[in-house]
Amino acid sequence: MKIGLASDSMGDIRALGLALDCLDAAGAERIFFLGGWYTDVDLALARKRNPTPTPPPGDESLEFLHAVTGALVNQLGPLHDPVQRLAGRIVRVASRSCPEYKRDESQRKVFEMVGSLICCLVHDKADLSRDDIANATVLFHGNAAQAALVQIGPRSFVTPGALHGPGGGQPTFALLDLDPDAQAMELVIYEASSGAEVRRERAAPGPARGKVTVK
Repeated sequence: MKIGLASDSMGDIRALGLALDCLDAAGAERIFFLGGWYTDVDLALARKRNPTPTPPPGDESLEFLHAVTGALVNQLGPLHDPVQRLAGRIVRVASRSCPEYKRDESQRKVFEMVGSLICCLVHDKADLSRDDIANATVLFHGNAAQAALVQIGPRSFVTPGALHGPGGGQPTFALLDLDPDAQAMELVIYEASSGAEVRRERAAPGPARGKVTVK
């Protein structure tokens, strides 16, 4: 299964939109948005639905094209709307900087089944509890300076880095190619501004080697 990963857009809707396009084109069956900011997903999808503003009155050709496009989407329904199909594959969590997090209006932590594997999604890995780590095999998180696939015993910690690179760091997003049966995985990391591949990291979870703690 291919899982798209993006995090920490911090209002950079253009970068998030490019990441969603690239992950969709790469065949991502699910896309995990790992926080910062929660509503950036809504804004990026809205921009895809309306990539150009409503044409000004008087431009009849553009008005006609805009009206026909809207009518087709409404007539065909969500099953034929590529943006709606993309939205249906996105799972997201909020970060502490999101107003929705503070008002408890969004999910701060999400558990997802990928094949037989239990996956946990969170923005900051410091928010993971001992039970979270004990129960999940793959833990996805944001709030990281760079993308990484870190294996600790039978568990893997995966982050795509940040779309809005902190401190001038390289902005990235990623695609995780995961074989749930063999539990082998490969993280493909992309540069956020161009969508060019940066590097790949691989892991194959092994036997447990004692307790895992996150500081």
